[in-house]
Formats: sequence, structure tokens, C-alpha cells
Amino acid sequence: MLREIEKIKKLPSRVGQSAMIKWLETGKISPFQAIQALCYECMGYYQDSELLEGDCGDPQCPLFTFNYYNRRAHPELRKKTRQIKLTPDQKQKIGERLKKARELRKVAKKP
Repeated sequence: MLREIEKIKKLPSRVGQSAMIKWLETGKISPFQAIQALCYECMGYYQDSELLEGDCGDPQCPLFTFNYYNRRAHPELRKKTRQIKLTPDQKQKIGERLKKARELRKVAKKP
């Protein structure tokens, strides 16, 4: 494992490299970092010069839209996701549900 980390650290810095190193060292990363690390690994650590600034070329991959280089190569992927407009009443109800859920979680954790 340490040899792999050292090998990755010697490579040029690319999106996903730090996430991959953090995963190998700690085993704990965020979901977004996991996507970056997986794309970094799948692309062969971006060692091929043709892949450095291009997309992965696999639009069938479920992570295709999340890969940083794919979004640069395909501007249509950068569109913002649909945002839901909430009324003040809806926001209040959501806030109350969250507060109740947090209280229940606190009660469940107490011995």
C-alpha cells in the first residue's frame, strides 16, 4: 500500500489524486472524493498524455457526468441541476421534521 501511495505522489498532480491518496491512507473520503478517486484510478492515474485534458470517452459510465475533465470537454454537462423552489411554509415544515429527527437521534444514542 505504501509503495502505491509513493508511486501516486510522484505523478503530476491531477483531479482525484489527493482523494486517492487520502483513501489509501485513511480509508475515509466523501462521496464526491470517491468519484474523483475512482475516475483517477480508472483513467490510469492520467499517465497517458492524451488523457490529461480529455474526457474518459465512456458516456455509459454512471460517473461520466461527475468527472472533472468530462465536464470541461462537454459543456452541456455543466448545466445546473433542477432546483426546487420552496415556499416559506414548506421550509418551516422541513425544518420541523429535521428538528424532530435530530431529537429522536439524540434520544436513541443515550444509554
